[in-house]
Amino acid sequence: MDKKNKNPNVPNLRFNNDPYKKYNLYEFATRVTRKNKDNVSNLPLTISAQYGLVDQVSFFNKTVASKDMSGYYLLKNGEFAYNKSYSNDYPWGAIKRLDLYDMGCLSTLYICFKTNDNIVNSNYLAHYFESSKWHKQVADIAGEGARNHGLLNIAVNDFFNTKHAVPTIENQIKIAGFLDLIEKRIQTQIKIIDSYFSLSKAISNTLIGQSKGNTRLRECLNCYSSNTMESVIKQEDLGDYPVYGANGIIKKINNYEIEYPSIAIVKDGSGVGKMFKLSGKYSILSTLNYLTSKPGYDIDYIYYALKQKSLKKYVVGSGIPHIYFKDYEQEKIYIPQNELQQQNITSVLQSIDEEIGNEIKQLKNYELLKKYLLKNGLTDTLVTC
Repeated sequence: MDKKNKNPNVPNLRFNNDPYKKYNLYEFATRVTRKNKDNVSNLPLTISAQYGLVDQVSFFNKTVASKDMSGYYLLKNGEFAYNKSYSNDYPWGAIKRLDLYDMGCLSTLYICFKTNDNIVNSNYLAHYFESSKWHKQVADIAGEGARNHGLLNIAVNDFFNTKHAVPTIENQIKIAGFLDLIEKRIQTQIKIIDSYFSLSKAISNTLIGQSKGNTRLRECLNCYSSNTMESVIKQEDLGDYPVYGANGIIKKINNYEIEYPSIAIVKDGSGVGKMFKLSGKYSILSTLNYLTSKPGYDIDYIYYALKQKSLKKYVVGSGIPHIYFKDYEQEKIYIPQNELQQQNITSVLQSIDEEIGNEIKQLKNYELLKKYLLKNGLTDTLVTC
């Protein structure tokens, strides 16, 4: 807080000098307990970190709700729900607003409520609950050991008695509007990235996927293994050369095993069959194979051709799944006989990949900006109790 600021209820970052006022949650929110009588809605809801309250079928590809949902709460558009289930990303549960549907059903384990718009703007509150500024209030009422079967043991009355500091309605609307603009830009960026992925898939399918396979993988690729163990890597000093595991770089060390382009494929455990392209000087863990191209074949082209194939049918093992080159080496892909043609196709697809990479970086910048504002910026003013 600015040392010149003598009023502790007036935060540094604000639209004007109006003080923030403290309210109990019950003063600007009313509990919703209406039931889904006569099964007015047949839409079971769940909470998604990215999309908020969503249809269970869309999220899980199945419904986990009862067939008869007449005993469930009926939530309407614009109303909020608190899910007391906790996770690493949501240590004190999650509060989301229903935005995607006119109404839906929720288990009675949720605490549902609607807001008094004369005190708190609904859009402002939706952003507020995206921040961590309300966590301390919930942590204080949860107490030690208040976790039971994945749920926080929080009484409804205690939840509605939590205190929150909010600015004037005018400032709430300005703050929410600013964050809305950032969120809209994030969603636009996601659409741009999706369109590039669709373009890449369409071009790859046209230039590679629709042609009949003419080359077996064993004819164009060599397969190698590594003996590098993650436990050994953890003891290595930090350096400049990356070591790759199933999810990408796990550490950079002072030495390397490989110094030519390859296709890494996860051969054991979680993510089996996953592929990614590697270049430069690097090492890989023993849970991966790396594939290199034989003379006359472009490794980058083969990578795009392999992405057109599904190798899942070659996965074996019920406990720890495996995939072996000896099982899929007979698989055929289409490869132009002229290596220059291979490189031309690769050049087109790489240019799209480069654009995708740039757009993803921009998306991450927007997401970091929003995260910063929710944690340290505009919404740092939301709770000062």
